[in-house]
Amino acid sequence: MIQAVIFNLDGVLVNTDECHYLAWKQMAREQGLPFDDKINGTLQGMRRMDSLRVLLRKAERRYSIGEMYALAARKNDIFNDMLLSLGQENICPGAVETVKTLRSMGIKTAVGSCSENAPGILRQMKMYDLFDTVVDGGQIRKGKPDPEVFLLAAEQLQVPPDNCLVVEDGRAGAEAARRCRMQLLAIGDGLHDFNADYWADNLKKADLPGLIERDYIRSRETETITEE
Repeated sequence: MIQAVIFNLDGVLVNTDECHYLAWKQMAREQGLPFDDKINGTLQGMRRMDSLRVLLRKAERRYSIGEMYALAARKNDIFNDMLLSLGQENICPGAVETVKTLRSMGIKTAVGSCSENAPGILRQMKMYDLFDTVVDGGQIRKGKPDPEVFLLAAEQLQVPPDNCLVVEDGRAGAEAARRCRMQLLAIGDGLHDFNADYWADNLKKADLPGLIERDYIRSRETETITEE
């Protein structure tokens, strides 16, 4: 039975994907590194340094650890400048309404994001207080597809992983949810071919509260059959 829902941030709750794309693109251009939509697609859900390592695979020279941290910081500076222009219109369809309804049903809510900017973005969107806990990249050692971020969220919520549902729009995050055996609601075309438990274009179309109610009914029916 679903007792908690763990949301990815970018592309599920807030549309910041374009900011990430443009920030990586500018940093790559400054360094003369190849960057396109295909490369960008592989970065979804990754931590900043892991994403940078992907970009540097095709670099013409080797970068020192110090240079890599400087490049990651440069990307983050560009990204943070872009975040200043974000407003309520950048909140994904149905995100706020869905989370509020879940909380009214007694469902615990969390954000599980590899972005260290997650708390700041949620505060800027006035969404931070909608969640029982927020796990970001600064609290974990391994990024998605490692399940650490979701397992830590479940631990902080005090809910067993089997009773958690993850909402993801990235393949790395979807794989992370699978590795810790949490249920998965896949969002967007990028996961249309992924073996998810549920799929929808966005949270507004997903009717997540209705999905959880149906899951509760099925669980109660199973318990009744078992008792008999």
